[in-house]
Amino acid sequence: MLLAACVKSAERVAYEDLGPEAVLRLEVEEMPLIVLADCHGGDLYEIGPAEARSHRTTLKNC
Repeated sequence: MLLAACVKSAERVAYEDLGPEAVLRLEVEEMPLIVLADCHGGDLYEIGPAEARSHRTTLKNC
C-alpha cells in the first residue's frame, strides 16, 4: 500500500517559510500505524523487548 494514498488533505499550520520542513496537519484514512506510547504510560520500546524475550523462551521450550 502506498501510504501517500491514505492522505486525504494536508494543511501547513506552522513554519511555512521552511518549505518541506513546515509543520503540516494531515487528514488520513485507513493508514496502518503502530502506536509506541499510550495515554496510560505504556511504552512499546520497554514492553516490546520483554514480550519478545518471553516468546523466545516459550519457543525454545517447545
